[in-house]
Amino acid sequence: MRTFILSLLATLGIATAANSAEPTFCTTRISGQDVPMAYDKDEASLQDNYSMREILFTRWGRDTCPSYVVLRSLTPGLTDEERAPFCLRYDKESDSTIGHDLGKRDSYGRCEQPSKSVCQRVNQTKNAAVAMTGAAARGTVRGLRALPDGSGAVIISGSSSYISSALTAIGGGASAVAASPVLLTGAAVSVVAVGGTVYACREG
Repeated sequence: MRTFILSLLATLGIATAANSAEPTFCTTRISGQDVPMAYDKDEASLQDNYSMREILFTRWGRDTCPSYVVLRSLTPGLTDEERAPFCLRYDKESDSTIGHDLGKRDSYGRCEQPSKSVCQRVNQTKNAAVAMTGAAARGTVRGLRALPDGSGAVIISGSSSYISSALTAIGGGASAVAASPVLLTGAAVSVVAVGGTVYACREG
């Protein structure tokens, strides 16, 4: 009977106490507020993105979450590979993360260069991302290019009016992004299509 119950639980995808890892709880600061999170500290991909310097920092600091856990929470629609172009934007005044931006990460997962923009998801359907990726592959839109980091992301940068007209020219799902308030309210904007998601990154 016990074997049957365990087999049934496994079939239903219900983890038992014997084979499920206990989550590690932590706290991070986002926009000046303490935010509780949980993660699996033994996860392989987390270890690959967690430096020794950050391990020591989070052990003794107030912000105890690995930066990669925080970045994941801000980009829930992406895989680890698709997340590659992004870094955490850190604000000294509030001593907290205020969003994510495009750029290389330092040892704490923050943007290596002083970050000026915050990225915001503007479309959750694959249509817009597929349209932009296809346009980049065909070279039909000036300035739309693939990022050389293996993430599969494509990016276009410029004024909000230029990007809106370029997205409208692509058509389909991309034209819907062109009317996003995030694009219309920014002067200099970068639009990133990665996975099935499109982000607009502008000075915040």
